[in-house]
Amino acid sequence: MPIIVLPAPFAGAVPPPAPPVRHVWAGALAVGCGNTVLTALLGSCVGIGIIWRRKKRCVLAHCLLADAPYDNPAEPGAEARYVSDAIPAMLRSLGAREEDYRELEVVAAGGASLFTGVPFPLKVGERNIAALERTVRALGLRVVHQLLGGSEGCRITLNCASLTYDTRHIGTV
Repeated sequence: MPIIVLPAPFAGAVPPPAPPVRHVWAGALAVGCGNTVLTALLGSCVGIGIIWRRKKRCVLAHCLLADAPYDNPAEPGAEARYVSDAIPAMLRSLGAREEDYRELEVVAAGGASLFTGVPFPLKVGERNIAALERTVRALGLRVVHQLLGGSEGCRITLNCASLTYDTRHIGTV
């Protein structure tokens, strides 16, 4: 019986480009749409994602600290340094008004306790989580998923094309 060799279905074809991945660094926020993927690696910092399905937009903030030490809005470029500044800045960057808040899905990760071995434990992660909970509650936003606390670092990822999220532990820091 003769052997027939068929070409592979994609032989010589260029694979489709990978979606652009935007790493959101500490103290920053990024808005995405289309096939953008937003991601952040977190320890005691808190990553806050907001998905707006109707508008097909996502925003991700990587917050270092809980509450801003002032009552004035954050300076441009530092909107995500503090949780208390980040969430209002995220809502503005999405163009969401108060009547839109019920459509928004909040995803949160991070807030680990990484400094437990020092003589005076720093409660950065706990404070960040408390500020997140307080701010979300005050604004009436809905948290659909969270991976908060613990003693391991984690990653949060928002896929803006599929409007999905992923949070996972990445091991002890």
